[in-house]
Amino acid sequence: MTQIQTGKVQRIFTIFLCFWVAFFEGFDLQAPGIAAKGIAATFSLDQVQIGYVFSLGVFGMLFGAFFGGRIADYWGQKKVLMLSIAIFGFFMTATAFATHTEVLYIARFFTGLGLGAAMPTMISVVGDEATEQNRGKLNSLMYCGLPVGAIFVASLALLFSDIKWQTLFFIGGLTPLVLIPLMALVLKDKPHPLTQTPTPTPAIPNMAQVLFKNQQYKHTLPLWVSFFFTLMINYILINWLPNLLMGQGLEKQQAFMVMLVFQVGAVIGTLALGYLLDRLKLWQLASIIYCGLLLALSLLFTTTSIPVLILAGVMGGIFSTGGQSILYGISPIFYSGLGKVTGVGSAISLGRLGAMTGPLLTGKILALGCGTAGILMLSLPALVISAVAVTTLSKYKSTLK
Repeated sequence: MTQIQTGKVQRIFTIFLCFWVAFFEGFDLQAPGIAAKGIAATFSLDQVQIGYVFSLGVFGMLFGAFFGGRIADYWGQKKVLMLSIAIFGFFMTATAFATHTEVLYIARFFTGLGLGAAMPTMISVVGDEATEQNRGKLNSLMYCGLPVGAIFVASLALLFSDIKWQTLFFIGGLTPLVLIPLMALVLKDKPHPLTQTPTPTPAIPNMAQVLFKNQQYKHTLPLWVSFFFTLMINYILINWLPNLLMGQGLEKQQAFMVMLVFQVGAVIGTLALGYLLDRLKLWQLASIIYCGLLLALSLLFTTTSIPVLILAGVMGGIFSTGGQSILYGISPIFYSGLGKVTGVGSAISLGRLGAMTGPLLTGKILALGCGTAGILMLSLPALVISAVAVTTLSKYKSTLK
């Protein structure tokens, strides 16, 4: 086999493994929303406490993304990705065996910690395989694993309406552990070009240098803002949509059906927007994403018509998860060298902060009796800010082509 063929096979297996990492993140993101009523009944939790269950996992992701990316720059991407999956799998399994609220909270935090560290590392691994011509395609092939994982959970809930919430977490915790030996065989830490010279290996730049030096803040700050608000909206939908729809009068199975088509839309959006990323300017893509998401939210939170809700659910998946995948796809191009994973991890950690904030604010809004109208009013400024932030990145991305 020639070196070119070997490289192609290596690339295929790398994307394949990263797809499955994203699959289990999607599984974990959707499982709490599907299991929320069962968890609430088991531990006698109110809406605010359920918001904590949602947000503690995301809180762990925030720390995992921020520090996991930094550690990967020192230890190597392969080691950190394998360790991340081990932590995630162990604590998601532990969630199924939780007998006290405190244990549940701790397990959710450390599950998120493992997933959070995996994501920036995985994105950088895929980024190493990508060129500017195929970046959108490779990223979408990898990231569509997330909505596929969420579809799998939603399908389980539809097919087995009496499935116990513990069973979902048990399945989602044990199966990703199979990936670890495969990663050991397939993944390779690519040496940075700087390390291949006869000169001594350069020191890894500190975090401030990676994020802000040489006017890098002009790219870092808009990236952080776009991640924060886009993930805030996405996680409100992922975590709360079934409960919100049931609160609007839908039956449990109808709400799960809308959630299922939401994730189908997420697959479509991830693939379609990834295709467009290689062909449109970033500001054009931002206009499509955030206008589409505005329409989807308006329909989801103002109607009880099942056909309209199904359409809105598909649109919500296309533009929220699809939009999130675009941010993941472009983030590696704004950083280079030995601090790349640090830069990507910082952006994702800000996104996780938004993802944690959204479900918590939603729980508070519902507790105050403001309903879906209050959630819609919260979402509108977030969409505008996100659109402006992504648009400011368009000029820089164009100079890299």
